[in-house]
Amino acid sequence: MLSGRMKPLKINYRQELFILFVVNILCFFIFSSYDTLEWLYHFSRSHEDLELDEFIPLCFSLTVTFALFSYRRWKEAQLFYIEIEYLSFHDSLTGLLNRRGAQLKMAHMPQIYTEAAVVFIDFDNFKQLNQLYGYEVGDEILKQVGNALMRHYNHAVLARWAGEELLIIAPCISRQMLPSFADEVYRCITKSVALSAYSVSVSMGVVWGDAQSDSQHLLMLVDEALLQAKRRGGAQVNVFDH
Repeated sequence: MLSGRMKPLKINYRQELFILFVVNILCFFIFSSYDTLEWLYHFSRSHEDLELDEFIPLCFSLTVTFALFSYRRWKEAQLFYIEIEYLSFHDSLTGLLNRRGAQLKMAHMPQIYTEAAVVFIDFDNFKQLNQLYGYEVGDEILKQVGNALMRHYNHAVLARWAGEELLIIAPCISRQMLPSFADEVYRCITKSVALSAYSVSVSMGVVWGDAQSDSQHLLMLVDEALLQAKRRGGAQVNVFDH
């Protein structure tokens, strides 16, 4: 399902804890069998000129320092991993999921959704908009729409599928609610785009899926629904009934 997905960093904490446990048990048996501390004490008493008795507190201090240092590095590595994991599944421009993240969600759709609306959104003539006004304008429009969707549909799976194509998988939408939900999404997007100084329209393809639906088949259907809306001139919603 997720071909080419970056493999997550795997840390075998149980193995490391087991190794540390074994090492400490061995140290305990060595120290108890050979009376190491007593030997060190007598050795330091007989060689006071070496000041070995000051060396023991220094070892303790170094141990505490190393433990604190290791803990800080572990926390930094944990935060770094969280950031890398977030960037692996999210679009850096809009903050929405990227295709990889959406595919991961859709792989679990039968378990987490009983009924869902699947919506494909594409901006009409977006390439010409970028060519006329620059990619910064297109990026700003995508960010505005992404922010609007996250404000109104934060319970749904929201993804930047590819380029200017966006994907919504909204749970708890019955088949009867699908047309009204599609119109609501369309109004939300066109309203956010209307706030821009540049005119741009959107086309939408919409299908309904349930727990028995195949995610790949749903994507094919919603893509076909979007293509039909584009063929009809764009700036419209096409709800595909299957």
